[in-house]
Amino acid sequence: MKEKLKEHHQVLEEIVSDYVSGKFFELDLDEIFSSIKSSGDVWVLGAGKASVAMARQAIDYFKDKIKDGIIIAPEKSKELHQIQVFKGSHPLPDNDTVSSSYELLNLARKIPKGDTVIFCLSGGASALFCIPAKGIELEEIRNCYELLLNSGASIHQINVVRKHLSETAGGRLGEVLSQTNLHSVILSDVPGDDPQSIGSAPTIPDSSTFKEAFQILKQFKLWDHMPHSARIHISKGMHGDVRENPGAGDQKWEHHSVNVISGAKVLAENISKELRDRGWNVFIAEEAYDDDLKKVSKKICSEAISVVSEDKPVSKPAALIYFGESTVNVSGKGKGGRNQEMALNAAISIEGQHSISLLSLGTDGMDGPTDAAGAIINSETALLARKKKLNPEEYLQNNDSYHFHEKMETLVKTGPTGNNLMDLQVVLVS
Repeated sequence: MKEKLKEHHQVLEEIVSDYVSGKFFELDLDEIFSSIKSSGDVWVLGAGKASVAMARQAIDYFKDKIKDGIIIAPEKSKELHQIQVFKGSHPLPDNDTVSSSYELLNLARKIPKGDTVIFCLSGGASALFCIPAKGIELEEIRNCYELLLNSGASIHQINVVRKHLSETAGGRLGEVLSQTNLHSVILSDVPGDDPQSIGSAPTIPDSSTFKEAFQILKQFKLWDHMPHSARIHISKGMHGDVRENPGAGDQKWEHHSVNVISGAKVLAENISKELRDRGWNVFIAEEAYDDDLKKVSKKICSEAISVVSEDKPVSKPAALIYFGESTVNVSGKGKGGRNQEMALNAAISIEGQHSISLLSLGTDGMDGPTDAAGAIINSETALLARKKKLNPEEYLQNNDSYHFHEKMETLVKTGPTGNNLMDLQVVLVS
């Protein structure tokens, strides 16, 4: 068993390394860019964890046609000539976020009518490109975001609320750019690839309402905990004293194209091909999950145990691949991220089972507010922890997966990958 688990670990580490190197997913936007008939100058704007990589391809394609541009990313950079890269903060906006967002918005307002704008959007933009709505202070919107992220609400629900607390989200930037030839190029990091949910949709007409935002906050028992200013703003919106975000019926949006790249399924299929070539029998989930982390973990672990006992859904040696975005209701005071918690949850569930290993990876390289991308565990991880007098259940209850994995040396650290393709789980069973 130990030899099998050692082999698993090596395979999973190689998958991580190959993914980071671009073997399994390399963003290629040339086909999208070739369909854009540029008139006037070309301007490149964007926000998100993968926005620098996307903007770099725009520069390579449009070259001297580019007049200027601003990208907001987690790190300030001078690597893009012709385009400025400003720093924002993730997962919560900060002063850098707000000042960078004003810079981008001010530039957008200066772009001449009829010019071409390429807007590069990827996950993380909700926090990276954000100006709090009138009357809401930065610390208050940070509090709102933190409550939402820890509530167990889905990313779709979270972004309905965030779109109604920010001056840049829910089509607000699209409205500013409505007289340009606007092309939104969007790398999806949400299940279902709905452009209204990705990065809080700065350039996409918004069909959600203040009333929906209120209902979501009530559903997750957040309304009474929200800052007073946020409640006033949403209440004013419901009563018509603050206008709704621009919707598809408010203006023609006729000079706007939307291209959504769904990378998670492509990534899963490319990893599956590699594993098949290595002799593994592969099962890939049909669609991205979008559910409570404990439910997702239970399903993944149940299917892994089913391989052990029944050779279903595929026979041993088996590789099971899943992707999506889970939700976590954070009640503890520990440190971690979705993928680290998924791995800890799984370590408890598969404890003592024959030769099962699991990789849970945040494909952007940043899992929660930590320096880790995820973790690799196996059916001996929890048992070994107990021998070290560590109680996995206590760490899980306190949402302290980072420190558990740190002590067990099971963390995966990649640094920012330049892609953001939801979360990935690979399970190996021998």
